[in-house]
Amino acid sequence: MTTITYGREAVRNEGFTMGSGLIGRVKTYLARSRAERQLAQLDDRLLADIGMKRSEISKMVWGA
Repeated sequence: MTTITYGREAVRNEGFTMGSGLIGRVKTYLARSRAERQLAQLDDRLLADIGMKRSEISKMVWGA
């Protein structure tokens, strides 16, 4: 949100609300994809340290 002040009046720009749902979904998709790639790069010992198996990466990231 951007607020611009002209004298005593404040004008707020709430952004483009119609597409914000889509933008939010794209950002979530990109973040989850990045997390999945990063987890896949870890070795099995490190995955075990955080309580995860390699076969569970996709399920844990995407919730499927």
